[in-house]
Amino acid sequence: MMYYQVVLSGDQIFFENVSAQPEKGAPDPIIGFISCRLIRASTEDMAVAIAKRDLLVHWNQSFNADRKLGMPKLHLEHIAQINSWFKPKIRNDYYWFTDEEHKAQQLSKFTLSARRWFWQR
Repeated sequence: MMYYQVVLSGDQIFFENVSAQPEKGAPDPIIGFISCRLIRASTEDMAVAIAKRDLLVHWNQSFNADRKLGMPKLHLEHIAQINSWFKPKIRNDYYWFTDEEHKAQQLSKFTLSARRWFWQR
């Protein structure tokens, strides 16, 4: 069994953060989210399947129970095998984005390779 870092994005959700009064500085509408999961599985395909299942279960229990945000369409953005003793810490369940540029900015946090700080001279 190996550890995999699986980064998924979801879109086509009904997130009502648009104000009817744009002159008061309404925020940009949220169009999707990014979620990063650390999954223990035997293959990459199994890691993606487990990550999608866990995310949809958490989504339904958290957001569809009272807010009715709809079922997101999930996309695999990044998967990487973790071969180190130190596992990355994931601070939040969801990282929301408002446009494609914001999405790319959020994704860059998870797709960068680990720094080799202990080999620097």
